[in-house]
Formats: sequence, C-alpha cells, structure tokens
Amino acid sequence: MRMLRLQFPAALAWFLIASAVLSSVTHPASAQSTQITVAKQDLIQAFESIRTAEQQGASNTDLLPLSGQLNTALQYEESAEILSQQGNASAAEAYAVQSINLSTQVTVRAEALGIQAENSSSYQTVLAYSIAVALALLSTVVVLEANGIMRIARRRRLLKAVIDYGKREDAT
Repeated sequence: MRMLRLQFPAALAWFLIASAVLSSVTHPASAQSTQITVAKQDLIQAFESIRTAEQQGASNTDLLPLSGQLNTALQYEESAEILSQQGNASAAEAYAVQSINLSTQVTVRAEALGIQAENSSSYQTVLAYSIAVALALLSTVVVLEANGIMRIARRRRLLKAVIDYGKREDAT
C-alpha cells in the first residue's frame, strides 16, 4: 500500500516534467496561446490538489481515476501545443479548453476527497479520545471505590446465606 502511494506521485511528476520538457523544445517563432498557458497552470494545480488529497488521507482507489483523468488532460494540452506549433490555432484552442475543463474537474474532485478524508480522520480521532477518557473515568471509579464494592459484595453474600441454627432435640 505504501509503495502505491510513492509510485503515484512519482508517475504524475514524471508526466508533468515530460510535458515541461516537450513544451520547452518549441520553435522560437511560435507564440503560445493564453489558453495553452492556462491549461498548463491548471494541470499543475490539479496535480497539487491530488497530492494534497493524498496527504490528507484520501485512498489510492479514490485517487486513481483522477490520475487517469489528469493524464488525459495532459495529453489534450500536449496536442494543443503541437497544433499551435503547426499553426492550427482553432484546434489548439479546442484541445486547450478540453484540458482546462478536465483539469478543473480533477481539482474539484481531489479537493472534495481531501476534505472528506480529513473529516473522517478527525471523527476517528475524536472517537478514540472519547473512548480513552471514558475508560480512564471508569478505571478511576473502580480503583477508588474497590473497598466499597467489595463490602457490598460481602454483605450481599451474607444476606443470601442460609443460616442453619441446628436442630434442637428435646431430652424426653
């Protein structure tokens, strides 16, 4: 389980680094669209929100679909960049918008999962402390009142005991 937690951020970081390297190897005369820049920023924000959700305790099974969606958004952004370099601005804008939309969805879902995991963790902590305090109070009462409890038990045993006065035999 711990191995999955380490591989997941590493894979996402690798994809983001690959995207950054591929984007830096562009033709110097090509200008990037503002939509493509926004798509890159949204991808980074989505990656950060997934990482934050994981740190807050969200499960890998919940985060796995989000990483797949983030990879798809990354592919859209890369396609938009390639189309922009080729001079197809309208198609590049369309892919950039798809990337932005998908990244935003991932960000919102990851933040919701993080909040849910954090709330669950807080509830479990409060429950554990409540049980610990209740057991501490119970053990305190038992220790302080042990003599009284033993006295009551002896008295009950004595009251339930049948007293045999013995048979009287008349001497006739």
